[in-house]
Amino acid sequence: MKVPLKTIKITSVSFFTALFTTAVIAQPGQTTTLSPTQQVGQVVKWFTGFFTNNAQVASNSDIPFLTMENCSASVLGSGNSTAQYVHLEQYIGGVSLLRTAAYEFSPGDNGVNLKVFPYLNDSAALGSCDRATPQIDLSNLVSTSCDLNLVYKSNQFFGTNSPVGCPTSFPVPESTVVSTVTISADAIDSFDEFSTPFGTSFGTPIEFQRVAKTPEPGINGTLISLGLVGLVAIRKR
Repeated sequence: MKVPLKTIKITSVSFFTALFTTAVIAQPGQTTTLSPTQQVGQVVKWFTGFFTNNAQVASNSDIPFLTMENCSASVLGSGNSTAQYVHLEQYIGGVSLLRTAAYEFSPGDNGVNLKVFPYLNDSAALGSCDRATPQIDLSNLVSTSCDLNLVYKSNQFFGTNSPVGCPTSFPVPESTVVSTVTISADAIDSFDEFSTPFGTSFGTPIEFQRVAKTPEPGINGTLISLGLVGLVAIRKR
């Protein structure tokens, strides 16, 4: 049973979500592909920056105003030497934290492998992108990650974990989330559909656009469950 997003009233969230998929990259009209290492560099470049869904909110007042800031970061601890790391923060109305997580992008046999790790202590990680040298403390990450691949085509990365999805505790334990995401040079579009063990499901598409980082006015709205990550598997680090 589908539940319209605007009927869900949520004041706080605690859930394990994630993003993306393999990548074989070819420019339009070309047969040359980028190596997995080059693919990692490309998706990290497109994924980092400051984004909002302001244009989407302007055309649909039922959707809350969201901001997202992602920045490349070094790691404290023994990380994957072939990987690039990104710190992510998402906010409701630009002020209320929705989620934060660490992303590990690494070359795979067929493209880009992505691992998404929630933080053990969010407070210790918040504000990383405002520091002179952003850093992710690997000891502050949970021991399980959401693993998936990224596929590139038509100048964008696309990923979905349908129909399997990923286990999540949001909105209730034993729920699942199925995610679809598209990442291009200046936009990140995502759709996360959450399903409960009681047979209900809900979700909404979110359309992020790259913008200059400037203060945005808060917009009141219902807190949505946004995952931005298509989860394929959960594995131990």
